[in-house]
Amino acid sequence: MPVPGLTHLKATAIQVILAGKPAIILAAYLSPSLSLIGVDLTACLGRGLLILMAGDLNAKHVDSNSRLRTRRGKLLHDYADENSCLIHGPDSPSTNPYNSSANPDVLDIVITKKLIPGVSDFVLCTKLGPPRGSH
Repeated sequence: MPVPGLTHLKATAIQVILAGKPAIILAAYLSPSLSLIGVDLTACLGRGLLILMAGDLNAKHVDSNSRLRTRRGKLLHDYADENSCLIHGPDSPSTNPYNSSANPDVLDIVITKKLIPGVSDFVLCTKLGPPRGSH
């Protein structure tokens, strides 16, 4: 289902039942040329249900296992802290750039809100083999 109220962020959502409760799972992408804005995050994460949002928001932060912290990454982490969300990043890079002068890094993350015990304990970020291409 489309996510109403988005300005820059691209997202698609489905509603499922997790442990007997309604939950929303979102796939999201934010172009590096667009700004991360709170209105978009609220449209995805402010629904009052269990939320699991995964994707590339081009927001790097060392707390998500990135090798650096960008302004966008700080904005995302500040939003998460203020809105009871958790951000999970994989233990190894999710991107391995074709450009040999660029370093592998974490771009793909998972953001959760209101997940319940047992559901939130599973491994949210795993890789299926070595990174290829830009993701």
